[in-house]
Amino acid sequence: MSSNDVNPIHTVEQLFRKHYKILRAYAYRLSGDKNVAEDLVQDVYYELWRKRDELVMEEAIKYYLFRAIYTKTLNYLNSKNYTEQEPFEQTTEGRIQQIYWQSHTSNQEDSLIYKELQKEVTQAINTLPEQCRTVFLLRWNEELKNQEIAKRLGISVKTVEKHITKALSTLRILLKDAELLLLLPLFL
Repeated sequence: MSSNDVNPIHTVEQLFRKHYKILRAYAYRLSGDKNVAEDLVQDVYYELWRKRDELVMEEAIKYYLFRAIYTKTLNYLNSKNYTEQEPFEQTTEGRIQQIYWQSHTSNQEDSLIYKELQKEVTQAINTLPEQCRTVFLLRWNEELKNQEIAKRLGISVKTVEKHITKALSTLRILLKDAELLLLLPLFL
């Protein structure tokens, strides 16, 4: 999309409003620090802002944002001085680096891995009861607020909250691999 089609400032603002909360939660999950998470997300949006005139809107923008958060978090963790005596593979940094290196394989292999992970996530979501699945997908895919979901489905906000809690609990059990849970937003 060229800069003639859409105001790049408006585009960056839209992306910020649409994805900020989930990116902050993702960064927090990776870093374990709320302040660091907020800083990392701000950094990603600052970079987007700096490149706003070159910005090309694609369907992959959500993937790009999550990947940027992931990379910034990895860089942050690498810059920290760890004094823990745990084996490296058991530290957060070690686990994230394992994911990082595993994700930097050939494009064909990446595509196969992504498709397999996406299949696993989709299968897990499809095991949810119908209304629970509908609520979950409205929340994550369409990023509707609980009140909007309740209004659309004709149910109470409390019921929406219960469905979301049940969905997340079920997915945590079905997707036991912590790294897969961290990547869940990429597949939704």
